[in-house]
Amino acid sequence: MTRNQFLVVLAALVVLLAAGLLLKQTRESAWHSGDSRVGQKLIPDLKLENVATIAIRDPDATLTLVSRDGGWRVKERADFPADADRVRDLLLRLVELKVVQTEAVAEAQRARLQLLEPGAGRDAGAGTRIELRDGAGAVLAQLLLGKKVTAMVAGAAIGPETGTPTGRYAMSGDASGSVALVSESLAQAEAKAEPWLSKELIRVERAKSISASGPDGKQRFAVTRDSEASDWKLAGGGKPDAGRIQDAVSTLASMSLADVVADPAKADLDHAVVVKAQTFDDLTYTIRIGAKAKDDRYYAAISVSGDPPAARLAGKGEAAEEKAKQDKTFEERRAKLANRLAHEKTLERWTYLVPKSSVEPLLRERARFLPEKKVAKKP
Repeated sequence: MTRNQFLVVLAALVVLLAAGLLLKQTRESAWHSGDSRVGQKLIPDLKLENVATIAIRDPDATLTLVSRDGGWRVKERADFPADADRVRDLLLRLVELKVVQTEAVAEAQRARLQLLEPGAGRDAGAGTRIELRDGAGAVLAQLLLGKKVTAMVAGAAIGPETGTPTGRYAMSGDASGSVALVSESLAQAEAKAEPWLSKELIRVERAKSISASGPDGKQRFAVTRDSEASDWKLAGGGKPDAGRIQDAVSTLASMSLADVVADPAKADLDHAVVVKAQTFDDLTYTIRIGAKAKDDRYYAAISVSGDPPAARLAGKGEAAEEKAKQDKTFEERRAKLANRLAHEKTLERWTYLVPKSSVEPLLRERARFLPEKKVAKKP
């Protein structure tokens, strides 16, 4: 290559570099257009204590969370209690949501950022609409959430949708035509009702007896014990398998729901298996387990009756100091039990879908609680 040829190539490279820098600056200037909102909160002056209703709509569903009777409720699930931690987390993120960049985007270009209004059968390019209202029904904020922005992390596969979500395109109610890139992906802002439900149902503690009967009233199994330290006894004789009984006990101690049936008339509980559990605290839990629905879930309804003992029986020869200590422990435990019992009684209003794992050990026949017989190997 001659000296003149080298200079020509060098000049061409300089021109290309200058053009690339100019294009980069042009694109950056479009996102840093001098909008005063950059670095500021997307929803200024929003206060948590003023929010009484959260409405979320996406292409697949509509969700309404309402603050009522001292807690949050899921309207689409017959006002069942919502997961308070999840609601608070969403509101805190919305309060602190900050604008990173802004750009004026024509309406024809909003679909590529998934910023079209959801509804009316629109799927492609539709976003998620959030509306916050106060107790009087006045709108506090409106927000349309679009496509999430991701950042590549070490070891992640290369692809258009890979990486860790770091932000999201959004349009606030008062920013027509102006799109903001915000500092949160807001992944929890979904209109599907199930994730918003408070999942815990009943906690049967200190069980004394457990029994189940079929739709025909015939007993399927029954187990009892004389004290918390005693072994379980299986009605009808025979030594039960301790592990299988413990499965049933553990199931009752931490029963959770998958969903709430919005229309109880559609739940199939006509031929239910009825499980009863009595505790050493004089409480009786009744669980009606109905037909199997889709996704390995069962229809179920619960009820609880009885009252905890009002006083503790002191042990023989119990010293005054030990009695005072035990009485204090008893009163503290009784207060907690009374609070939990009051909550569990409110759960009788609804019909549930419970996962298979939450009820399967309670649906076993008596023979399934016996140890498996070992088959002798033939020589």
